[in-house]
Amino acid sequence: MKTVLLIGLVLLTAALAQAIEAEPRHEDETNVRDVLDRADSLFGVRSYDSALTLYSLAAETGERQGNPAVHVEALVQMARVSLIQGHTDKGRVLLGQAEAHTTESEPLGWSRYLSVRGRFEWQAGDLVAASETFEEMFRYCDVNGLWDRAVDAAQMMAIVSDTPQEQIRWGRQGIELAEDYEVISRLGPLWNNLAATYYDAELYDSALTAYLQAREYHWRYSGESGKLWADYSVGMTYRKLQEYDKAASWLRPVLAWAERLGDHGAMGQASEDLGEIALAQGDREAGMSLLRRARDEYQAAGYDNSWPEVWEHINQRLAELR
Repeated sequence: MKTVLLIGLVLLTAALAQAIEAEPRHEDETNVRDVLDRADSLFGVRSYDSALTLYSLAAETGERQGNPAVHVEALVQMARVSLIQGHTDKGRVLLGQAEAHTTESEPLGWSRYLSVRGRFEWQAGDLVAASETFEEMFRYCDVNGLWDRAVDAAQMMAIVSDTPQEQIRWGRQGIELAEDYEVISRLGPLWNNLAATYYDAELYDSALTAYLQAREYHWRYSGESGKLWADYSVGMTYRKLQEYDKAASWLRPVLAWAERLGDHGAMGQASEDLGEIALAQGDREAGMSLLRRARDEYQAAGYDNSWPEVWEHINQRLAELR
């Protein structure tokens, strides 16, 4: 279930996204670093096509103006967008172009190149290579005072490390670094990932503490979806602790909230947890009804194709209870 628990990356408001997506200024009205920054802002609100347009402009302008840092950063971000959109081969070509133009003597370009190279290795399932890349990135960013990127590297190390102990160590290191250097907007995802590691290890008391910390930052910096999932995570952990009344007091509002947003995945998750609570408290009729609803919501969310393990689990659970 860790995929769900990683939800909570920092989201900006729709108004901000709209403002960012305004027509780009001509390059004589701004400098190329501004173009890259605006592309990064679009990337941050997941407006990937619009971000790609500005990254392309930044790459071309950076190369023409003799700005190797911006040229490389824009190329690797174009590669990252391609990876996200499923165009892996195109992304690898762009990453190779960036590699040919980057050097360790240029911190901004090199650090971002490592960040994206590690993500390609991670998505390819080569966790050993990804760990080596992200650890190199962490050390490099630490030496060069690139604190936001050092936090990113620590966060990725917490994801790709092969033991819970290492995941916890890197997660806490990322949190400490973010607090020390006031990279505050990353603290929601960092605490969320640490909580997910505890949850997967069935250390539910520690998971609850971390999820409550994550919620604090999501409610300060995330959009509505991030806030909803932060509340859901608290509720589901109370269920694992068998504190059913507390769990329901979080999950019922989450279900109503998800209904308002039309979020079938969240409706399914909340319904499944509430169904299990009802069963644990002896209300079989309500429990079965909620579990059947969870199955329907998962299907509406496309989980029968996109998340088969969740789809199979709910169907197996219903079969067990017949």
